[in-house]
Amino acid sequence: MYLEYIGLFLLTGLGGIASGFLWPIPNGLMGGALGMSLSAGTLWLGLKQTREGAAPSDRYAVVTGAAAGLLGGVCMAAISVLCAGVKRGDFGPPVLPVWAPLIMGVLYGVVLIWCYHRRLTARQPLWNTLGKACGLCFLLKALATFIYLGLTEQGTSDLMSLALPSLLMSLFGAVPFAFFWVLATAWLDPARSP
Repeated sequence: MYLEYIGLFLLTGLGGIASGFLWPIPNGLMGGALGMSLSAGTLWLGLKQTREGAAPSDRYAVVTGAAAGLLGGVCMAAISVLCAGVKRGDFGPPVLPVWAPLIMGVLYGVVLIWCYHRRLTARQPLWNTLGKACGLCFLLKALATFIYLGLTEQGTSDLMSLALPSLLMSLFGAVPFAFFWVLATAWLDPARSP
């Protein structure tokens, strides 16, 4: 059982790193930290379910997701600060203020842990969870990037010039992260249903 725990942390961390394939530093490292943190939330829910013999409530799953996401957000903020001096390409993620990874960590935690928790009531748990998680993470990242760019690009009034980078960042960052995290968690979650 402990090997499954270690495997879950390693695989979700590697999946998070792989999801940042376009920008391994800092996004890959931040994805790895967030993936491992969310796995801690998954294990917490699984242990609670084992102890009590029943699945935790949706509210408990959301609070657990927020806590695990905050842990991941703190790790992502530290990585972002440490990598602030790394040269970035012409197209890529901007240097973020400390609050941005914290907020995104909590939001990703709530969305992904809730989606994964809701698999318990789905007829096709893996496909249902993958669809919801990837879709919601895409919308979350696109909206957050659009708002962030809108706040930081003071001279830009053209919404299309903000929308395209938002959609691309979401498609190439959030969707692979959610996809890899759900697959790794479904495969190695010690509390999974057969």
